[in-house]
Amino acid sequence: MAEQMAGFARASAAGAWLSASPRAQRVVAVHLAVVLSAALVAAVVHPGPAPVGPPLALAASSGPQPAASTRVPIGHQKRRTSETRDSGWAYWSVRIRGCESHGRPDAPPDYAAQNPRSSASGAYQILDGTWGGRYGVRHASDATPAQQEAVAAEIYRQHGTAWWMASAPCWRP
Repeated sequence: MAEQMAGFARASAAGAWLSASPRAQRVVAVHLAVVLSAALVAAVVHPGPAPVGPPLALAASSGPQPAASTRVPIGHQKRRTSETRDSGWAYWSVRIRGCESHGRPDAPPDYAAQNPRSSASGAYQILDGTWGGRYGVRHASDATPAQQEAVAAEIYRQHGTAWWMASAPCWRP
């Protein structure tokens, strides 16, 4: 019975896909391409396992998806050397904190930076909710540079660069 239900669900989803408008199919295809591209970049650029977040979980649970090519143009492949693998956070931290606190990847960090539009503060623009009162201070900008670096490194170990994607056009090479 369970196999019949699973088969029915697959057939229903396939029928829904085929009966969807071309525009809806394009929207789903573009969304899937973005999710797959992010996963591919994460797998190639980041050391360790790729960060898993809501977009990947959502894409995985939204039923059948159109097949996507896994080919990457040669000029777009990133080489994963032992140097970048061993110094992943050391490389990204310099670029991210410059972009987050000054808007330039080569800028010196501003550990007291405060975002006027949110509670994000510090060199890595960590939200107060994420900071969670660590080290006995309420805002990241009130913490020492070493404390901010430690929390940002912890976030990177757990999520890769995903938490700083809003500023990615600035810090990505």
